[in-house]
Amino acid sequence: MTATLTPRRSTEELASSRPAWQKRITSDRAARFTFYVAAFALWLVLAGLFERIPGPPSVVDRLVEEFRRGEVFGNFADTFYRFGIGVALSIVVGILVGVLVGLSPMARAFLESPVMVALSIPAIMWAFLTVMWFGFGHTSPIVTTFLTAVPFMIVNVAQGVLGVSRDLRDMSSSYGVPLRRRVSDLVLPAVMGYVMAGIRFVVIMGWNGVLLAEWFGGSGGAGYRARYWYDANQFAGFAAWVVLFVGVIIILDQLIFERLSRRAFRWRDAAH
Repeated sequence: MTATLTPRRSTEELASSRPAWQKRITSDRAARFTFYVAAFALWLVLAGLFERIPGPPSVVDRLVEEFRRGEVFGNFADTFYRFGIGVALSIVVGILVGVLVGLSPMARAFLESPVMVALSIPAIMWAFLTVMWFGFGHTSPIVTTFLTAVPFMIVNVAQGVLGVSRDLRDMSSSYGVPLRRRVSDLVLPAVMGYVMAGIRFVVIMGWNGVLLAEWFGGSGGAGYRARYWYDANQFAGFAAWVVLFVGVIIILDQLIFERLSRRAFRWRDAAH
């Protein structure tokens, strides 16, 4: 007797053979929508079980009132100003230092321990320290954002540089390729995935940092306004600002960084 083997179909073939409705309900968009619905349902359940957790109607009322008073745009303008400067500095310094750490053993030995120590310090500690150092105003949130976020960028970029083929780096050095060209044509295209992952870490950690600095020592901003409602024992107002915080992160991630990631990977592939 002879047995016939039926070739197994690939994952792509199986996916293309599924009905259209099945593709839609198993897509990434459907998964995100399901998560939002489940989170909203959990919120409703918790609001019904615990008196001090405000429900969606009271939070929406407070949001409308905050928009009507003009508190939202003015405070977020201050926060984005501080956040933008801190994140920009973190990305630039993180890429430069990360490439240096990845390429130079001496720099790696010198900077590895300070970077690890900086990673272990939570954002709330940086917020306390910067408020003590710089007082109220713009400086402490900017510095908190920078100090909280830059170690993540350094570590991601350095790991990407270390992953570049040593043979390619040695060959380019042997042929006398200038350092600028080695970095721009070999290192940066190869580590672009690490750079984009680092930028996402920078944004998330920097957002936490700027809000904490405004909470403890801000003279305005979204974090300062959230603490205003918390100190007033008005948890609906506090929850309204938490909803705004989460909404900002989702918008930044889905509408901005997803597109930047696609463009960055197209640039990497073109460079290769």
